[in-house]
Amino acid sequence: MENQLLKKLQIKTGFKVKVVNAPENLPAIIGNIPADIAILFNTETEFDGLLIFAIKKAELLSALKIETIGIKTICWIFYPKAKSKLASDLNLMQNWEDLKNFNLTPCGSAAIDDTWTALRIKPISELKRSGLGNTEIAKSDYGNYIDVANKIINLPEDLDIEIKKQPLAFNFYKGLSYSNRKEYVLWVLSAKQEKTRLGRIAKTVEKLSAGKKNPSEK
Repeated sequence: MENQLLKKLQIKTGFKVKVVNAPENLPAIIGNIPADIAILFNTETEFDGLLIFAIKKAELLSALKIETIGIKTICWIFYPKAKSKLASDLNLMQNWEDLKNFNLTPCGSAAIDDTWTALRIKPISELKRSGLGNTEIAKSDYGNYIDVANKIINLPEDLDIEIKKQPLAFNFYKGLSYSNRKEYVLWVLSAKQEKTRLGRIAKTVEKLSAGKKNPSEK
């Protein structure tokens, strides 16, 4: 069975994934690991994916000083949700400047479970200026949801679930042009934080229910 969390984190077949500061219940968090994906731990230096667990700011900074995050590295920082029971001084929504000190920038977010949320980071040099053109979409993670060649849109799982809860919104969405559907999906995918993404999903459902053809329409 496909591991849906690893799929959401863009961890692909054949990847070597290094985990830093792995909690004891890592298997419960990650789920069943496919045989063709290798999970490595702190001493490894060559990897395709990097998962950094950090409860304290010092843990995060220490990991970022040691690890090399290349242009092709899929890197996620796992940190406690504000409402979790873990005592944390880390709130990445307020600490982007720390990432800039390592020439890194947020480029995505993902909800993990009741305790953890995750922020994807990459080198600042790899962040597209617009990231919204067809060429950029095809070469980026957006291409997993937007097939620019065939003009096919696949809704992200969280957006798909929320839209389908509201038949009026879902039916209106299905009647939109490819371009308008693409605008809505890009609006959600381009959110850099989980809170922002959740807000945009809610607004998407609201706007579609109101008959708005794109997210910029008032």
